Amino acid sequence: MFSSQVADRSSRLLDRLREAPAQATLVALVLTIIVVIGTKAYTGRGTPLRGGLPSGHAAVAFAGWMAATYVISDAHRFLISSLTFIMALLVAQTRVESGVHSALEVTYGGLLGALITLVVFQVLV
Repeated sequence: MFSSQVADRSSRLLDRLREAPAQATLVALVLTIIVVIGTKAYTGRGTPLRGGLPSGHAAVAFAGWMAATYVISDAHRFLISSLTFIMALLVAQTRVESGVHSALEVTYGGLLGALITLVVFQVLV
């Protein structure tokens, strides 16, 4: 009786741990979007979906980079992290080249997305 309860609880705990990276990634992305829209509303620069401080595209791209770095297994972590980081840099570059954002706005967005994701993964996983 006691051993079956322990086995059941440990099985549920393992299932929750397996699902945590996907849930943490979703929480981090949603929180990043909320903070970006809130910051744009607070500063009055840009609209929630266009221009202003911070760049939402850069924030989500760098949040994705940080989440991928946490979720990927050790064997391929460096490769996947490097590729997603380059992709996030390209997103930031296109926002500046298209004239929608300044370099400061994409830098702020990138830092915001990466830091929010880092904190979420430290707390939830």
